[in-house]
Amino acid sequence: MLGPANVQAQPSAAPESAPAKPGKTTPSGPVTEVAFEKYALPNGLEVILHQDRSLPLVAVNVWYHVGPANEPRGRSGFAHLFEHLMFGGSRHVGAEFDRLLESAGATNVNGTTSWDRTNYFETVPRQHLELVLWIESDRMGFMLDTLTGEQLEVQRGVVQNERRQSYENAPYGPSTLTLLDNLFPKGHPYHGAVIGSMADLSAATLEDVKGFFKAFYTPSNATVAIAGDFDPAQVKALIQRYFASLPARPKPKRVRHATPPLTSAKRVVVKEPVKLAKVAFGYIVPPAYGPDEAPLEVTAALLAGGKATRLYRSLVVDKQVATEVDASLESNGLASIFGINALAASGKTPEQVEQALAEALVELEQKGPAATELERAKRRILVDVQSNLQLLNGPGGESGRAGLLQRFNHYLGNPGYLSELMASIERVSSADVQRVVRQHLTPSARLAVITLPAGEAKP
Repeated sequence: MLGPANVQAQPSAAPESAPAKPGKTTPSGPVTEVAFEKYALPNGLEVILHQDRSLPLVAVNVWYHVGPANEPRGRSGFAHLFEHLMFGGSRHVGAEFDRLLESAGATNVNGTTSWDRTNYFETVPRQHLELVLWIESDRMGFMLDTLTGEQLEVQRGVVQNERRQSYENAPYGPSTLTLLDNLFPKGHPYHGAVIGSMADLSAATLEDVKGFFKAFYTPSNATVAIAGDFDPAQVKALIQRYFASLPARPKPKRVRHATPPLTSAKRVVVKEPVKLAKVAFGYIVPPAYGPDEAPLEVTAALLAGGKATRLYRSLVVDKQVATEVDASLESNGLASIFGINALAASGKTPEQVEQALAEALVELEQKGPAATELERAKRRILVDVQSNLQLLNGPGGESGRAGLLQRFNHYLGNPGYLSELMASIERVSSADVQRVVRQHLTPSARLAVITLPAGEAKP
């Protein structure tokens, strides 16, 4: 629920220490509200401010509302490529980005790309906030001034090598690509991986890249969130100084049409140089923050994530057909992805694993979860939310208070969605779980990707 997997540009430093009082709490303790102020500059830039003076730190988190969902056909991977290019320098900062932030004691400096957005974030001692705002404004307004064909070639090579390390040459990486290629049809923005295809990355020209920047890296398509120890009047003056002069450009249109689920079951077999077979189920489910999101998130927590969960008890402990199990909901704007994975135990066939996964889903749909089981799953999710709120900027830029304010704003236009998110989890009933399994996780809407050790016969 808190966000999809991200493709990251650089290794992330350790997140900052936890502030003591991140927002409004109930008498029993959990944070139920993150106070914020939201406004916009005349050029369209959105600003979200969250003040917390418990530690002398400030987190800056910039979201550009662009990802693979916005990429032109034949230009996959542009959003992630820009994630790398934006660290390469700009007119006034030059190539000193890393050195300046390191000298300021910055932590958790990174950028990530998901299907619907690209972000850049860092946390610094409060006295260095102005430095960060200058850097972020310079690359928002003047990155193209220093971009050269040589820089493009360098970062193109970095991204292509990252793809090889993450997918082509990684255990079960080709299977992951196969799932993404088959879950969404060709031409769909989510077809393939966020990182893009080798062919599209190779074909990108300097003019293509400049055109993409001018279309999407504009103040009207960006949101700056600042969380931590600051004086609101001073911060607003700094934002006015560094961002208000950036030229206004038309706000790009958001792609918002939902993607329907698969209409028939698909099954694909992939051979890889691995020792153990793996079974992965993929489903297209409704977009982020719809009415079924909370029940689907609870369903994922019921299925996997601990030794007391259904799939672990059934496949690993009782039937002993698997050694690892996982279930997740990746929430996105055009469609969310519900995934279930199981790594076969030595000597067990993928057919045995596949059948055990299918049986577990049927049992959950027919009988529903027990009251204690349901409550345990909900508590796990809510504890994760509370843990997130202890950070100003969390890993990936979609967690921590700045990241959550950004995520809620991006998908809902309402940074203050936290209390409703928590309430929606609390409201999930056993019948809700049964309904979403019956409606969304059906055999007829399932993509099954079977990974076989190279040399084994296809099942």
